[in-house]
Amino acid sequence: MPYPRAFYYMLGVIAVIVIGFWPSYFAVGTQVPWQFHAHGMAASLWVLMVTAQSWTAHRKTQLPLHRAVGMASLFLFPFLIAGLAAIIDRQAKNYIAGEPLHQLYGPGFMTGTMVAMAAYVTVYFRALKYRRKVWVHAGYMLSTPLILFESPFSRAASFVVPAFKVNGPADFPHVMASIQWSCALELAFIALIWWRVGGRARPFLVTAGFIVVEMFAMGFAGGSAVLRHLDTFVGHLPDATIVLTGFAIGAATSWAGWQAGKRPTVPVATPAMA
Repeated sequence: MPYPRAFYYMLGVIAVIVIGFWPSYFAVGTQVPWQFHAHGMAASLWVLMVTAQSWTAHRKTQLPLHRAVGMASLFLFPFLIAGLAAIIDRQAKNYIAGEPLHQLYGPGFMTGTMVAMAAYVTVYFRALKYRRKVWVHAGYMLSTPLILFESPFSRAASFVVPAFKVNGPADFPHVMASIQWSCALELAFIALIWWRVGGRARPFLVTAGFIVVEMFAMGFAGGSAVLRHLDTFVGHLPDATIVLTGFAIGAATSWAGWQAGKRPTVPVATPAMA
């Protein structure tokens, strides 16, 4: 089976998520907006699901559990995309409310999250479509934690790297710098995987393409008048409209990917009539 040490990689992802989001989410869970919970719970379950998949895939006795967890991902994925839509909703609400950080980077955050949604939809659809090709399927599933890994990693880095610390509004550019450097490290990690396994790492390259787009979107979208108008428009939409749209996109992806990966039906030959 491919990527036999992936379980340890996933444990590292979990550790960074806990460290990065501890001060702003886990330690103050009762004080954060509901959108954070919608995203946080779905994304955490997704990471745990991929971790379980990476563990069970390399133990023959656990293959039935591997398949069961994989089937559960079909039902979890709509909630994952709905959670991302909830974050877009929260970001847009902060923007129109005049929150200082989002006044500076709001359109970039919104666009970056939209790119992340497109990445998850593309990667998961292809993971389902090619679920019978173990290297392709494993690559796509294991690449999903990288799509938004910049978020917890950049926060964790700000605890130890002085250039990324934010002590007030004057330091807000440090936020974007830490995000961009985190994305660059993700790309370096993908390059390392490519160096280790060659062409079998193509699924990670698909994710790398989205990460590059995400970097440019977050870095340059803030100066676009069109995207600022879009952020304002989204901020005035009802919460339910945004979240349910995300849920519908996720549900459609699960259904379409499962159908695309089915074995082709072989017609049964009937004897010719005499």
